[in-house]
Amino acid sequence: MRTSGQTAAAFGRVLRDQRAVRRLSQEGLALGAGVDRTFVSQMERGIRQPTLTTLWKLAAALGVSPATLVARAERLMR
Repeated sequence: MRTSGQTAAAFGRVLRDQRAVRRLSQEGLALGAGVDRTFVSQMERGIRQPTLTTLWKLAAALGVSPATLVARAERLMR
């Protein structure tokens, strides 16, 4: 069983990597997803986790499906 911290860290890495692929700043992603830039930073550092609603907004801003982000985080945790 994975801890909440491991899950948050894996998701944060996926979020950061996907943002880099899209050449977005944290602020650009935050604006596109309608969240605060500090929240993006905290997610990328594994401090906070998104709600399902925020997951959908982040995925839309990144041009991927929410399932893609979750699947990539799951692969990192194996």
